[in-house]
This record gives sequence, structure tokens and C-alpha cells, in this order.
Amino acid sequence: MRPGVFSDAVIGADDLRPSGRARDNLGAGLGRAAGWLARKSKRGSGSSLPGMIAEAVSPGFIRRRARLCADVILVSGTNGKTTTSSMLRAILNGEGTPTIGNETGANLRQGIATSLLRVPKATEMAVLEVDEATLTSVTPELEPRLLVLTNVFRDQMDRFGEVERVIELLDRSCDLLPEDATILANVDDPLLWPALEHRDPVGFGIRLLEGSTSVPSMRLEVEVCSRCGEPLVYSSRTFAHLGVASCPGCSWRSTEATYLGTISERRGLRSVTLEVSGERLTLPTGGVHNAYNAIAAISAADHLGVSMSQAVQTLRSFQPRFGRAEQVHVDGRSVWLALMKNPGAADVLIDEIADDPYVGSVVVSVNDAAADGRDISWIWDADFERLVRAGLPLVPSGSRVGDVAVRLKYTGGSVELPHADPLDAIAAALAVCPSDRSPVVLATYTAMLNVRKAIGGQAASLVDTPV
Repeated sequence: MRPGVFSDAVIGADDLRPSGRARDNLGAGLGRAAGWLARKSKRGSGSSLPGMIAEAVSPGFIRRRARLCADVILVSGTNGKTTTSSMLRAILNGEGTPTIGNETGANLRQGIATSLLRVPKATEMAVLEVDEATLTSVTPELEPRLLVLTNVFRDQMDRFGEVERVIELLDRSCDLLPEDATILANVDDPLLWPALEHRDPVGFGIRLLEGSTSVPSMRLEVEVCSRCGEPLVYSSRTFAHLGVASCPGCSWRSTEATYLGTISERRGLRSVTLEVSGERLTLPTGGVHNAYNAIAAISAADHLGVSMSQAVQTLRSFQPRFGRAEQVHVDGRSVWLALMKNPGAADVLIDEIADDPYVGSVVVSVNDAAADGRDISWIWDADFERLVRAGLPLVPSGSRVGDVAVRLKYTGGSVELPHADPLDAIAAALAVCPSDRSPVVLATYTAMLNVRKAIGGQAASLVDTPV
């Protein structure tokens, strides 16, 4: 009998124990009912509670349900999990491979269990994004064929502390992989890659086309070698601490990427164009960070047997997930929603916003709920001054609107009156935004959810767990 599977044996004349499958079906049914009630009563999105109930009713639920899928692929790391896994699912579905996944972005244990409530018989793959702290818990149960690691940045310091803790969690998770599993990781991350090199991972990376517009220098997450502590020397950089680096102290240097995308054109929040193995891909969503998400998804798809040309073709029509450079309409005008989680993510978005000639104002909305991280001191490390240099008026918002207002005051730019209410903040941004331009709402996780809920309609599909 496989570990974790309940016995069907008769224990006594009046004591028939239900099998694991029967308990799973009961747990899944109760979980789905709870999710329906949560959505119906508008008490939540039903992305986590159903899985919590399923696991309580049927211990071992995740392990058994995952075995109904032919293969499991996990995506983890600080930034890009939701978009990378969404891109990979789109590629696989477009190629005709039925997949399931936590499409709402609920990436803690209960969210993963929720995504496994329904596993159709035709399902060949589960593509799941997993929170870094949850990865060690679920990896032995999910037994993934492929683990994709995106990057490591300072994030939710009240949960993780410094980046070394995140690297430790990811490295320990790799110890728990099946022997035949493959690790696919960002070769441009001098925090992540050195910790994994001894595991023979497959690397992906991004470069700028020689002669193209360079990425402005941004505040860095790290400038020292993770092995000896000497300052790193960069021969090229994409954003923050990502790029091609070497250490003059211990002679460590970046490895050549197996999968490489080269950015040839950037158009703010609207699109980014890159060349991948002779194929030209223009993503209908902007940012160097999305180029990384795309090359990670294409690399994973190639490893799973999907041609790179087919993957590129699918991603040409990829639509961003909620709050990831999403366009909504308020009072007949277009408004961009952009999720920022930490200073690295904020800076790459600020760069795209400042360079976009169609952006006319910016709402900066910061919450401090558990899913955002209680510690918001990182807002002092984000380069909001770049928005001021671009001439963009700023509107403070969110549950920590007072702190945001103080931070933005120190930019020296045009700062509007603060508005905790998301619709009031958007109205203020629209009032100072030229009619031929659009405001951007730059928001933390739950702040973005509040904005989408306030706007309503199509923009109100919610997730309720950390990203």
C-alpha cells in the first residue's frame, strides 16, 4: 500500500473505514460547497477555504489528488510566479495538453489543495505556483517533474527576513525533489544561481539587444558575491541585481543560459519584444520582468516537449493576470493596474511607467495586510523619484495612506491630497491626468484587490492569499 493512502480493509462488522478516494470525494464536495457559499455571500473568493476543508476531512488529499495528474510542474521564487505559471498553462493548453492549476494565484497549501478539488480524467499536467515558504511542505507530496525558480528579491520581510532565508528555503526544497526531476532557474540572478549550481540546473536568462535602449540604473538588491562577499562586477544588467556578473575575489561568474531571450524593443506597460531562438515575440504586456516570465515559461514548455515556435505563437496573444499590467475602465476612461510587492518589483514597474508616454498620473496604494507583509519600510527603497522626473503627479492611497503620503512628499514632486478609498484616489488621479493619457494604479497585493473590487464588474474576480 502506498504511503498516505487509506486502507479499504474491513476492520470490523460495523466498522467499515472509507477509502482515501471516498474521503477525498467527500472533502472535495464539502470544499466546493464552502467555496460556493463564500462567493455567494461575498465573504471571499473561495480560493483557499475549500482546500482547507478538503485537507481537514481527508488528510493526504494533496498527495493523492496530485497522483491523478500525469505530471506536476511547480513554479516558485519571489516575483513572477503567477504570470510565469499562467503563461505555461496557456502554452500547454494551446498545444492541446489539458492542464489544471491555481489560476487565482492562491499559492499557499490550502490554495494548492483547492486547485486539486477537480482533476478531470483527461488532465495530463498540473502547473502550480507555490509560495517560497510553502514549497518545502508540498514538494514531497506533489512529486514534481519540473521545478521553475524565477528569482530572489527582498519581500515580506516580516515573513522571510532577508533574502538568505528565501534561498535556504528554495535550496532545501530542491533536496525534496524526485531524483529524476529537473530544476529550471534564472541564470541571471547572482543570489539564486550560485546556491543551485551544484544541482546541475537548466538556466534561462534575458539580454538587451546591442544598440537598443538601455535599462536605466536602478537601486540594487545586492552587489556582493554570495560566496565570498566581494563586490560583483557586472558586464550587463537587466534590472535590479539581475544580469551577467563576475566576482574578482573568488572567480565566480555567471553561467551561460541554455535558454536566452534578447529584448529588442520596450513600449512601457503596453508591450515588450524579444527574440527567442530565431522567433520574434511581442508580448501584449510590457516590462523586462515579463520578458523573464516569458523565457521561463518557454523554457519549461520546451522541456515538456512543446516546440519553442508553438510557445511563442501562444504567448503573442497572452493576456496578463489580475493586476499585472491590467487595463480596466473607470468613468469611461482607461486605467492601468500594476502590482508591486517589493522594491525590486516596484522599480521595474516605475521604469516602465516613467517611459510610457501614454501615462498621465500615478496612484501609489500600499496596504499592510498579512498578504502584503506588515513591514512597509521598503517603500523608502523604491525609486518613486523617477516618476517625479517624468513629470507625473502622484496620489497617495491604501490603508497606509499616511505613510505613503510622507514618502511621496520626500520625492519633491507634485503630490495630490491622500485618499484611502480606492475610487476616490482614482478620481483624483483622473482629475490631474491629461485626457489623452491614462492613470496607473501602482498597488500592493491586497490594495490591488480592493481597487478591483471597488471598480467591480470583470475586474472584481478576487484572490485571497499571498502571491
